[in-house]
Amino acid sequence: MQDPIEIIGYWWLPDAADERLPGTLSFSQDDGAYLHIVGFFGTEQIARFDRPEIILGYTQQGKPITLYGCIKTQGTYPIMNLGDAKYKVKFVFEGVHFENEADIKFHQLYGSYTDLDAWVNIYGFTIEQERDDGRSSWKVRYEKPLPQFFDIGGDLEVGISFASFGPKLSIVQTEVHISQRAFLSVKSKQDDISFNDLFAKLNTFTYLLQISAQRIPYPISIFGLSQANARALDNGEQYFPKISIYYQPIEAIKSQTAKIPQEMLFTYSDMNETQITVWFHSFEKYRTVIHLYRSLFYSDRLFADTKFLNIAQALESLHSILFNNQCLPHDEFTSRKDQVLEEVSEDLREWVENALNDANYKPFREKILELLTNKQEIITVFVDDFDLFAKRVMHTRNEFVHHNKRKWSFQNGVELFTAINTLTILFEAYILEIIGFSNDKVRELLNAKIQTHLTGWKTLRSTSGKSQ
Repeated sequence: MQDPIEIIGYWWLPDAADERLPGTLSFSQDDGAYLHIVGFFGTEQIARFDRPEIILGYTQQGKPITLYGCIKTQGTYPIMNLGDAKYKVKFVFEGVHFENEADIKFHQLYGSYTDLDAWVNIYGFTIEQERDDGRSSWKVRYEKPLPQFFDIGGDLEVGISFASFGPKLSIVQTEVHISQRAFLSVKSKQDDISFNDLFAKLNTFTYLLQISAQRIPYPISIFGLSQANARALDNGEQYFPKISIYYQPIEAIKSQTAKIPQEMLFTYSDMNETQITVWFHSFEKYRTVIHLYRSLFYSDRLFADTKFLNIAQALESLHSILFNNQCLPHDEFTSRKDQVLEEVSEDLREWVENALNDANYKPFREKILELLTNKQEIITVFVDDFDLFAKRVMHTRNEFVHHNKRKWSFQNGVELFTAINTLTILFEAYILEIIGFSNDKVRELLNAKIQTHLTGWKTLRSTSGKSQ
């Protein structure tokens, strides 16, 4: 995770560079970034001072900093003293000054996250052990892996890159340490482009990691390069200083044991260039359903009923994208609707017409049943009766939405938890297919997760049988 920082410096608004105030910038991933200044930007209560787009600063060491997306959270007006103010900051860019939002552009963004090294599973180490006369010797060779980039169309490329650290060449050698870190990378093929656009693509990339790890990836190190921030070396060549980026994750960080590749739903090595390209091209189409699914990993914010509703809604929305959502062909339904309206009295016609407007859409239960049936080679392992299961999903959804007890609802506890797992497996079977995995590969990737939850599914089967 990104380490906390505390930076003392001078701070000012871009259009008032002469009015520089001392203050302290603090950041942690738990609390986010805050700037506490001694003094006050202006004396009027107007948006320019209460919600400045940009605050610029220099550290004590002379490093430039840009604070983006600032909101004043408290302040004391300078009536009898200097006054002070505190600002909540959305993004911190360390190493550059951006005068306004339109200037916040990057050529490349790099992100290292928890679980990423295991997901990428590419290492530059070759380690050999030899034994001679009972003595052990080790041969360690390291060569940093080459970056891998893929053209996803437009002006963007995405890929995997690597950074290595060490060893230190000290006089007394008692330890040699070399470490490697993988980065998700997004870069423009031409000029600098909007930070928000690049950052959105970087997040889209991290969603693959999140789906695979089945939990939230936290940022370890995020940085970018900007052509506008280029510097000239003595030999005339250009280099691009690293711009460190700090922001608060959506949920508080939880301590967790690092996963190994075998614990992932799939890894980077399971994918090819076409699949990665498909992911970026199809993301906008499936954005809503993917976000609903991703919400299951934010465990601190969701009750079991909310998790159930989110995965049920994700599946309903996914059905609308993948399947024909109408019971009858449009022309046939329109013809039948017109016949009905001709038969009813004029005083009831408007009411009947309104009632029939959405009558051709498949009901929720039928959508779940169709999704189950289409993946029966996976789902039959833990669901005996598709029709009954779809019925129970519908009743549970209606009970949570309308707050009245339904006969076939899943009972809170093991039943509901198991139903959520079943619907999640169903959704993952489709999302893996959308990414481009074959049916055989989908079954292979999901097999370990299915085996883990079989005990709960056996309980659900026996309970469902009693309900009948």
